[in-house]
Amino acid sequence: MNQNLLVRNKALPNLPKVQCRRMPIGAENLRFIQDDKTGAVKVSGYAVKWDSINFYGEKFIRGAFAEVCAAFTAGNKKVHAYYNHGWRMYWVDSLMALRIGKYIVLREDEIGLYLELEFTPGLYWAQQVAAMVKHETVDGFSVAFYPPNPMDIEDKGTHVEIKRADIYEISVVDEPADSAARIINDDAIDSIETENDAEELIRSMGFPGEYAKKLMARLSGMQKPHEEPVSQKDPLGWLDY
Repeated sequence: MNQNLLVRNKALPNLPKVQCRRMPIGAENLRFIQDDKTGAVKVSGYAVKWDSINFYGEKFIRGAFAEVCAAFTAGNKKVHAYYNHGWRMYWVDSLMALRIGKYIVLREDEIGLYLELEFTPGLYWAQQVAAMVKHETVDGFSVAFYPPNPMDIEDKGTHVEIKRADIYEISVVDEPADSAARIINDDAIDSIETENDAEELIRSMGFPGEYAKKLMARLSGMQKPHEEPVSQKDPLGWLDY
């Protein structure tokens, strides 16, 4: 076997080392437009919301993508568009690795990271994804970002705040990042019998395991009655009642 070819095969494809985080597309955020003249289909929404803590216990702070948006607007930065991060699935089907369109707007506002995506006209794969979005068969965006500098991350105990991040691509996806979240109702609360049950319920709300444990520890500490040391108790304190 040609050793040079073997080395090249090991090196390709040069996949970026990024992390992917998903955000559900809500009906109140999604806008779907089709140009009757050109046939171009556009969709808009939010890839990140400032008030949201994702499944991984991360919260992006407004300004986290300011540099990315500025570079994108200036034409110095490209943010690619895929379906379900298809670039990682090249080995399954080359069709999945196709880019489905291009982002024409990327900016931060008071709600989150706003975007507008134009699906590639005439591209079969892009039109299939557009049809699924229009029918609400798929309902999410997912940001693929490079690992942030530790200086740009702050641990808040129950979650971490990310103050700056660089984006590689944003995908239209099937499932949101908080897909493990559950509706909290009376049945769920009544089913709690042990601390493990409570921890599992907290984890289902989107807190990763270690943060669920920390929150449980804090709640347990808050529930314990505060008692003064015996030596500090007033033996005649009962007269005050």
